[in-house]
Formats: sequence, C-alpha cells, structure tokens
Amino acid sequence: MMHKPDELDPLPIKRDCPFDPPPALARYRSEALLPEVKTPKGDKAWLVTRHEDAKAVLMDKRFSSSPLAPGYPSYISGSVSPPPGFFMQHDAPDHFRMRSLVIREFLNEHVQSLLPEMQRIVASAILEFKNLSQPADLIEHFAYPVASQIIGGLLGVPSNDSAFVQETTDRILDRVSSPEVAEENAFALMKFFAEIVAGKSASPANDLISRLVQTVAVSHGASGEEIVGTTALLFLGGYDTMAQVIGLGAAALIRSPEQLAKFIDDEVSGAQMIDELVRYLSVNHAGLPRAALEDVIIGDTKIKRGDGVLVMINSANRDCAAFHEPDRLNAETPSRHHVGFGHGLHKCIGAHFARVELDLVFRSLFQEMPNLSLATSFEDLDFRDDMVLYGARTLPVTWGN
Repeated sequence: MMHKPDELDPLPIKRDCPFDPPPALARYRSEALLPEVKTPKGDKAWLVTRHEDAKAVLMDKRFSSSPLAPGYPSYISGSVSPPPGFFMQHDAPDHFRMRSLVIREFLNEHVQSLLPEMQRIVASAILEFKNLSQPADLIEHFAYPVASQIIGGLLGVPSNDSAFVQETTDRILDRVSSPEVAEENAFALMKFFAEIVAGKSASPANDLISRLVQTVAVSHGASGEEIVGTTALLFLGGYDTMAQVIGLGAAALIRSPEQLAKFIDDEVSGAQMIDELVRYLSVNHAGLPRAALEDVIIGDTKIKRGDGVLVMINSANRDCAAFHEPDRLNAETPSRHHVGFGHGLHKCIGAHFARVELDLVFRSLFQEMPNLSLATSFEDLDFRDDMVLYGARTLPVTWGN
C-alpha cells in the first residue's frame, strides 16, 4: 500500500512505549513499498525502515548526505548550508579529507591512552553524585557532566562551558524552533568554537584541537573554518548524544535487572552489552537524511533523482529479519551488525571511543551504586519526543545508603 504524506503524522511519529520505536515503523517494514512522509519542516522523504535497505542506502554513493543536494529532507528549520568541517554532511572526496584530520585520535591505541583520565572523570562524577540528596537527576548531575568532561578533555573544550553548548544545541535541534532562532543559535555555537580554536592557536596544549591547529591541519591543507566545524561536530557527537545514551541506557538497565546482572558479573562482555544498548535504544529517532543523486531502486520502490530519503535507524535496529527478538534488550544475542553508529562512508568516527566510554560509565555506575533505582515509574518519565536525539529529559533516581 502506498502512503501519502498527508496521511501520516509529522515526524517523529508518536511512540506507544518510551523504549520502543513507533508501532507504525513495524508496519512499514512489512510493506513492499517504502512509505512517503513529511518532515516537521514540511520536506517530503521516502522512509527507509528495513535493516537491509538501511545498509544499502548508507553504502550507496548515489545518495548524498549534503543539505545542498536537491531534495535533501531537512528535519529542522534554519540554514541548509553545512558548516565547513562538518564532514558528516559532506560527500566524498571532501568527507574523506576532513575525516582524515582526526581519524588517528579515535584509533584504539590512542583511546586506550585516554582511559586512565576517563576513569578518573567517571569515578569523581559518581562520588559527587552520591553526595547529593536523594532523589537526584542522573541526567543533569551525572550523564551531562561525564559526557562533557570526557569529550571536552579529548578536544580541549572547558567543561564549564557545556551548559551554553547544551542550551544552544537544544534550540537548534528542537523541531518547533523558528528558522530565525535556529540560525541565531547555530551562529552563536560556531562563534563559541571559533574562539576556542583561536585560543589554542595562541596557546596550544596537549589536546586534539591544538594538534589540529599546529600540525595536522597544515599537512592536510585544512582551513581555519574547517577546524572550527570539525571541532563542533566532534563535541556535539560526544556530548549530547552520549548524555542521552547514558541516561536512557541507565534506565533500560534498571528496567532489565537480569541483563544488568549478567553485564556486571561478566556473563556477557562489555562490548556485547554496549552494542546491544546502542541497537536497542537508537537515540537518533529522526533518521539519517539523504538525497538521491540519480534514480535508484530500493526494495520495490523506485526513488527518483532529487527525492529525499530518511534512513530510520531506530526501525532498522528493530528488524526481526536482522535480529532475534529485536524488541527485547538481550546482550546474549548477536547485535554487532546494528546501524546505531551509522554504516558505510559516514559511520560514526568515534564509535570505538563511544564503546569504551559507555562500558566504563555503566560498569562503574552500577558497581558503585548497585541499588540504583528509579524514583518514579517509567510511565511518568518525560521524554524528548520533540528533539532530533531521543532521550529522557530527567531521570530521578535513588540509591540507598
């Protein structure tokens, strides 16, 4: 059956359960033709919901990730021009060139060298959290501070500026923000990172931004604007995204005590649990936007040149054709082939870094606070349905003595 845009609610489609994608996505997966939808901005797009189709689109160079491509489906208001250095919104060869600026920073050898400092940050954050009055908000007082300090330490961004970044980013990514508000805050955010890059140029330190400014950018011919854009992209990916996964992941583990016990007792590896959490949670519920550069057949649907496409990560990761009992959190079943970090050319550059960070965070948190529990019912939690990145707005918890 062919779905017309006016027959569907604006994205994001409403959920019935906060931990499950909208039921409509399961229905779309079972239909031969891709549904056509409208973004909150009003752009038309084909909705890719099956795991196999999602991987096919994300691997196909005939689909562009640039907002400048005709038909690119914008989810939020504001300028369509991707900032220089924002390599997730650039196609090859620019994507490869800009990605190569920082790829060494996310290789295992360098990530392991950062582990002692990450452990110190997490241990200190847990100690501070335990000293709060109960109940306390795990997201405000733990998830955001930890995510900010870890990615900020890697890049060289002061953690005391994270509140500004969070508020500014929320205004950009809120689908109800006006174009003027979105553009004003995008400008303020890039100005903030430009000032940090300028400071590192004048007084370099042992951090990623300083290395970019001093040596890497020179050897790769990167402009100052590209360094600023790359810095902003990496910080946003490691801050807001990670904070949402930490908060929602903690809630999911509290909700699944058997899985939590197997994780803490090493009956399942940290790698297994983190991949399963990333698959199960899929905090990007707005989809990965693409535009067709030529006519392409996906499944039984002909996508024409200039058509927009949204690859629904949260749906692909719940496809029973790819995963056993996909609506259940179960780290004992293989889930490494999920697309929670994307797939293909634009796969998340920090995927390995994120796995190491999340394993450390969840293991430390539940070992130090084994009685961590929600201070309210799951049904009473307030979730970010109106944001590009899904998560809980607050997570009030208690932990006993």
